[in-house]
Amino acid sequence: MRRLKLYSARFALVGAMLFAAGCSALQAQSANSAGQAQNGAAGIKSVKIELPPQSLFSVIAFDYKRTEEAKEARAEFQSSAIPMATEYGFARHGALLINGPSIGTYKPQGLLLTSWPSQSAYDQFANDPRWPEFSELRRSIWNDIRYYRDVQEDGLSLTLRSDKFYTLAIAHTDPENAADYDQYLANLRGEVERNGGRFVLKLVNPNLESLSGAKSPNQLTFIEWDDADGADRLLRSDVYKANRHLAASGTKELAFYRLRPSI
Repeated sequence: MRRLKLYSARFALVGAMLFAAGCSALQAQSANSAGQAQNGAAGIKSVKIELPPQSLFSVIAFDYKRTEEAKEARAEFQSSAIPMATEYGFARHGALLINGPSIGTYKPQGLLLTSWPSQSAYDQFANDPRWPEFSELRRSIWNDIRYYRDVQEDGLSLTLRSDKFYTLAIAHTDPENAADYDQYLANLRGEVERNGGRFVLKLVNPNLESLSGAKSPNQLTFIEWDDADGADRLLRSDVYKANRHLAASGTKELAFYRLRPSI
């Protein structure tokens, strides 16, 4: 079974970052106490995600249309489809918004972190006779939406903090050279930590639903940074330069996004 794990061994970052993706204002919402935002010292906010074993965790990358028709459709979706989903235990835990230069063919505005009590709960929702109408409505709201889902066999514990920065690498590995990518990830671990980073989350071979029919990646990997320049320091390091050829040979496609939490 595919698994999403707290990740302390491997991470991928890509080189030259040439496209600046815009940020959109989105306030993270929570549907249960496990994901409620809390205020800490010096105004620092945090949101803690605690999921029991066998929960279905999901990362939703979104690219909203910016028309009046899309806004109206979005309002209808929020007032009808979301309440229906909560009947089956759907919960929204937080948002990560694009925050600076990124690379990749898909240009989302941000990510939503959500969950269901189980795969069975999601399947019941997907088979609800009310859902097909709302499912089709999504095409009026988003240019594309990519919905990555994975069952948490052992549960999940994750805290997002407003004073931290995050990055996400999405990798489609090359079946013939996947070991190169694994080696690349392993070789970068120490350098990531020396530059104020820590591996916090990894999604392996997730199920993917998208409006564009995109192919599911092999890995989604998140890292938390102490400051905004941590990723840049890594990319300038000799360790990264000595290993980036392994990322090139080990993947068919590699995307990278800079993120800030909306709490």
